[in-house]
Amino acid sequence: MRQGIFRVVLPANVAALVAVFNPWFEDWAGSGTVFFVFEGVFLLFIGVPVFIHHVRKGMSPREAEAASLDSVM
Repeated sequence: MRQGIFRVVLPANVAALVAVFNPWFEDWAGSGTVFFVFEGVFLLFIGVPVFIHHVRKGMSPREAEAASLDSVM
């Protein structure tokens, strides 16, 4: 499951990086930036509640962070 997500996310992030930093695609730079902002917001909306849940279950913050990253990915 995790590899399947990376097979989708990695090319999308590479394409967004190319769109942001390549001078040939000046018109697409804004779209790449918006993609990264939405991706970050999406990860926060999933990761923070999972982190809080794990902390409330009694995990240490380091374990809760690792578990929430595992859940998000």
